[in-house]
Amino acid sequence: MKKLNAVFYAFAVVLLWGPFLGILNKGMRPDALLALTQDADLLASFFQSFTLALAAASLATLSGTLVAFALPRMPRLGQRLTATGLAFPMALPEIALALALMVWFLKLGWPFGWGTLIAGHFAFTFSYACLVMKVGVETIDHSLSEAARDLGARGFRVFRHALWPQILPSVLASFLMCFSLSLDDFLVSFFVKGLDTTPLPIRIYSMMRVRPTPALYSLSLLLFGLSLGAVLGIQLWAARASSSSSSRRSSL
Repeated sequence: MKKLNAVFYAFAVVLLWGPFLGILNKGMRPDALLALTQDADLLASFFQSFTLALAAASLATLSGTLVAFALPRMPRLGQRLTATGLAFPMALPEIALALALMVWFLKLGWPFGWGTLIAGHFAFTFSYACLVMKVGVETIDHSLSEAARDLGARGFRVFRHALWPQILPSVLASFLMCFSLSLDDFLVSFFVKGLDTTPLPIRIYSMMRVRPTPALYSLSLLLFGLSLGAVLGIQLWAARASSSSSSRRSSL
C-alpha cells in the first residue's frame, strides 16, 4: 500500500510540475526574454487582461461580500431562490453564457469594449465570489462583535476590529479565484470584446494558430511566477497571522 501511495504521489507531482519545468527551460532563455520585451502587442494584451481581471475580481468580491451578509437576513424561501440563482451560472456552459451576454449587450445598445468586458467578467465571477464569501460569513464568531459593542465600539469600528479580521481570508480567496478565472477566460472575452481590446487569451490563441513563439514561453513563465508568488505570499501571511494569534492567546 505504501509503494502504491508513493507511485501515485510521484505520478501526481510529475503530472502537475512537468509542464512547468518545460516552460522554465524554454522561457528562461535570453532570446525568449528579449522577444517578450520586444512584443508590444503581447505586452499590451497582458496589461489589458491584468487590468480587466483586477476590476472584475474587485467588483465581484465586493458584491459577493454584501450578498453573503444579506443572505442570513432573508426569509428561508428567499435564501433558497437566491442560492439557486447564484449556482446556476456556475453550472451553465460558458459558451451559452457568453452568447447570452453578447445578445443582451446588443439589445441594450452597449458599445462593445471595456464596459462590456468588465460587465461580462463580473457576471461569471460573481457567483464564485458569493459562494466563497458565504462560507466565510457563516464561520463568523458574532460574540466578538457583541464584545466590541459592549466596549463602546459602534458602526464601522465594529466591522473593522471584529468582523474584518475574520472574513479577510475569505476575501483574499474570493479575489484570487475571481482574478484567476477572469485572467484566463477566453469565451466571454471573445464574444463581448470590442475592436480596441484584445485580452491576453485571445491574443495567445491568434498567435498559437501558427506556432508557439519564444515570447509565449517567457510569458507563461511570468504568469507562473506571479501565481506562485501570490500563493506563497498568502501562505506566509496566514502562517504569521496564526502565530501572532497564538502568541496573543498564550499571553492572556
